[in-house]
Amino acid sequence: MDSEEYSDSDSSYSDISSKSGEDISLDDARDWCRLDKDNLGPPHPRFQFTGNPGIKVQIYNSTPLEYFGIFFDDEIVSYIANETNRFANDFIENNELTPSSRSQNWKDTDSSEIRVFLAILILQGINQKPLQKWPDGIAHHGAQPGMAATGSGNSQPRRLP
Repeated sequence: MDSEEYSDSDSSYSDISSKSGEDISLDDARDWCRLDKDNLGPPHPRFQFTGNPGIKVQIYNSTPLEYFGIFFDDEIVSYIANETNRFANDFIENNELTPSSRSQNWKDTDSSEIRVFLAILILQGINQKPLQKWPDGIAHHGAQPGMAATGSGNSQPRRLP
């Protein structure tokens, strides 16, 4: 977005030039502010890396599930579940929902449901099915064995002719 799109009275942006160097904290980095592109100032200092580089987990003779667990540990999956619930609750509170809206039936999710959802996404990418022509004229992906048990039960399965 161009800075010309915003007026000087736009209250969602603060003017960082009014603060002295001593008054600026890390919290200020989270606030949007106007910048004078002709006078940006010096670049941020580069910090010397003092860590010990390299992978810190044992990966030899590991299963694919253990590799997955390296990137999606309990903490990140719980975070995804909490943020999903927060987003859903904000959406429900801030929108006028019709009585027939599926959002009316929202139930908070948990880490185990997020893990099942991620597994389904991965399975869809690995086990691709050919498109099949159905009597309704719509091309559908082939049925995935065992997938019916993971659904919410709200949809009716389609049968091949």
